[in-house]
Amino acid sequence: MFTPVCGFVDDLAYEVRWFFTRLRGGETTTQVASIDRFGVVRKETRNSSSDVSIERKDTNTYLLNIHGTQDTDSGEYHCVTTPWYLSASTGAWTEGAELTSSRIFLTVRFAVWESLQLPLLYGISASIGVGLFSLVFGLVCAHCCCRNTAHTPRSRNKLMDLEMD
Repeated sequence: MFTPVCGFVDDLAYEVRWFFTRLRGGETTTQVASIDRFGVVRKETRNSSSDVSIERKDTNTYLLNIHGTQDTDSGEYHCVTTPWYLSASTGAWTEGAELTSSRIFLTVRFAVWESLQLPLLYGISASIGVGLFSLVFGLVCAHCCCRNTAHTPRSRNKLMDLEMD
């Protein structure tokens, strides 16, 4: 099996690290994910349902994506970027000064009513439909199928003949 590798050598590379500070729980800053100057992504362990990914939009833009957010993901996020410069004369990489982004505040709120509207609408519609069908079906069965045709009702106007011994 042959897999061609296509790449280019640039004279500038970035190391990007994303950090997270919780709203409640002190000023403890934890690293969420990082991408080194070679493009290798490392993710730290997080809660059980949310996951992160790093996306490179262009030469100088990296995005942190948080998938399956929970309320525990609320807090401040920021990134620290370290540029690496390739020396044209020696061919060695030199680490530049760290650059810190501004802090981004993330609030996760669950829209309970919006998430329940369609299931409630479907449930109420189905129960009304089944109820009306049952009512009409019961009335039709009672009217058509449950008649006693052999029994003739007596008239209450006439006197009954009584035979006495």
